[in-house]
Amino acid sequence: MKQVCVLGNGQLGRMLRQAGEPLGIAVWPVGLDAEPEAVPFHQSVITAEIERWPETALTRELARHNAFVNRDVFPIIADRLTQKQLFDKLGLATAPWQLLSDKSEWNDVFAMLGDLAIVKRRVGGYDGRGQWRLRANDTAELPDDCYGECIVEQGINFSGEVSLVGARGHDGRTVFYPLTHNLHQDGILRTSVAFPHANADQQAQAEDMLSAIMHELGYVGVMAMECFITPSGLLINELAPRVHNSGHWTQNGASISQFELHLRAITDLPLPQPVVNSPSVMINLIGTDLNYDWLKLPLVHLHWYDKEVRAGRKVGHL
Repeated sequence: MKQVCVLGNGQLGRMLRQAGEPLGIAVWPVGLDAEPEAVPFHQSVITAEIERWPETALTRELARHNAFVNRDVFPIIADRLTQKQLFDKLGLATAPWQLLSDKSEWNDVFAMLGDLAIVKRRVGGYDGRGQWRLRANDTAELPDDCYGECIVEQGINFSGEVSLVGARGHDGRTVFYPLTHNLHQDGILRTSVAFPHANADQQAQAEDMLSAIMHELGYVGVMAMECFITPSGLLINELAPRVHNSGHWTQNGASISQFELHLRAITDLPLPQPVVNSPSVMINLIGTDLNYDWLKLPLVHLHWYDKEVRAGRKVGHL
């Protein structure tokens, strides 16, 4: 039996474990503070459900493990500065940007990027946290500790947001799902919609860009790429070196879910092109109690994470 150890024991690790059972793959999601002696990682392939983690006894041990897939890729993608530098190196379309080092740079920032600046912390931040939309009169709102630790991007006039979820195998083969259209509110993903046949030009551009990234990094497994739709084509927003919220629809809407696809890739199992025959909609359940009335709706599948319900917290999806 193949074994996989997942660094992190949140809902993504849980869904990886569920996907491994039919394949005979034992998947062990583990918390960052677990004692190394209690984790069966020695004979396991190591993966992660998160991009960055604090140094603990377990993470120090895993960092030395030669079966930690993509171990050296995570730090590159976890830092938005090195992410952007990667896009520029590969000549991939992304919003104009620069490192924000000092308060004295604001005049130059607005001269180069225009009236609206999007400031993002280099590391951390998700679901809209650690980001600011600033105009020239708003810069005093930015915390002092951001300088040197943030990038600033041009505010983009876009008509929509899409993500591409794909996977690369150890042999370099890549497969992709159709582009997913995403709706965010207050920086949090609310809904994802996927169709069997995406816009052909957008799909081709997205696949070319994500392929270039995965090949350059020697990445193995599932990766997600978020993009803005603009009149001139797609602009890359950010990457996620893991299974991704916008790919959850694949659990019930594709022949192979993103979770199974990731496990197949990292354990060197066959990696066929997933088949998608019908449209799918994924709705995040955020800060809401469990309600089985959802199941009265035809074709609805409930995925409940069994987490404490808190305002703004993702606790499941439909």
